[in-house]
Amino acid sequence: MPNPLFSTYTQGENRVTSTIVAVLEHVNNQLTEDILEALVDESDLGLVSFDNQVTGVDSIPDAAIRSSTALWFETKTSRDAVDRRQLDNHLKALDDESTELQRLIVLTPDGRIPDEIVEIEDERIVWVNFDTLVDTVETVLDRDVGTAEMSMSVPTEREAFLLRELIRFIYDEDLVGGREDRVLVVAARKAWPEYQKHGLYFCQPNRSFKPVSYMAFYKDGEIKPTVPRVTDSIESIELTKEAVQGHPDLSQSQREQLLKAVEQLHAEGSERYGDTEKVIFLREGEELTHPIKNDKTASDSDRTVAFVQGHRYVSFSKLQQNPEYTTELEEST
Repeated sequence: MPNPLFSTYTQGENRVTSTIVAVLEHVNNQLTEDILEALVDESDLGLVSFDNQVTGVDSIPDAAIRSSTALWFETKTSRDAVDRRQLDNHLKALDDESTELQRLIVLTPDGRIPDEIVEIEDERIVWVNFDTLVDTVETVLDRDVGTAEMSMSVPTEREAFLLRELIRFIYDEDLVGGREDRVLVVAARKAWPEYQKHGLYFCQPNRSFKPVSYMAFYKDGEIKPTVPRVTDSIESIELTKEAVQGHPDLSQSQREQLLKAVEQLHAEGSERYGDTEKVIFLREGEELTHPIKNDKTASDSDRTVAFVQGHRYVSFSKLQQNPEYTTELEEST
C-alpha cells in the first residue's frame, strides 16, 4: 500500500524518512532513480519496493528501497547525532540482503561528513546531507521538455508539486544549514528593474528556494552591487488590488507595499498584472563597491556562459569581499 505523503509518525527521524520515501514512491520510477543515483553516485539502479522501519538483526534502518539494489536509510534530524554502533549493526544486517548492490545512506543535517562515518572503511556507506538532497531535487525540477536530454524524465505537474512540497517540508523541519552565509542569486532580466521600482521579487508561484538572508541580481553579464535582505515571502498571490486587499497573510506594511506595486504594474500595462505569482519582500541590505563581472566559461571551451541560468547560491562572506569576477564565487553554499 502506498505511503501517505506526510507521515503520521511523531518521532522526528521516522517522520522525515517516511515523508521522503513517500514522495519518491509517488513519482515515476525514472525520477526516483535519477535522484537516488545522484545521491549515491551510482548508475542503473533498479527500484521496486519501498519500506519504512525495516527490522534486521539488532538493526532497524529508517527505510529501505529494494530490488537488485538494496538502499537502506538511516536519518538523523539533529547535528552530530550519528551513532557508530548503530551503523555497524546496519552494515552487519545488510550482509543478509541478497542483492547485487548494497548501500547504507546516512542522511543528516551536518555541514561536513561525521567522523563516525569517516572511521568506517566500508564502500557501502554513503553520507548525504539535506542540502545535497534539496540541490538534487531542485536539479530535477529545473528540467523541462525543451532542454532535458532524451534519457531524462521530466516531472509532470503533479510530480513537480510533490517534489516542491518535499523541499518545503525539509525547510520547515530546519534541516538545511548556512542560511546566514547564503545568498540567492537570480537571473534578473526582468527582476532587476522590478526590484528597483518596487523593492520586490516576483516569480512563479510556490517556487522553492533554500532559506536565505540575502538576494542578488544577475543581469548584463554581472552581479549587481545592490544585495538586499530577504524579509518575508508569499508563496502564491494574484497581483490584483482585490486579491492583495483580501489576502490574510500580509502584514499592513506588506499590503501597502504590494498594493502600490500592483497599481504601478496596472498603470504600466505590465504582463504581471493579474498573474498569480510568488512574491519575496526585500529591504536595504549590503552595497558592494562594484558589480561582479561574469568570467565563467564552458567546460569544453573558452566560451563565456551565464553565471546564473535560473538561480544559484553563493557565499555571503565571499560576496562581502567585493570580488572582481564570478569565478571567485564558484564554491556555492
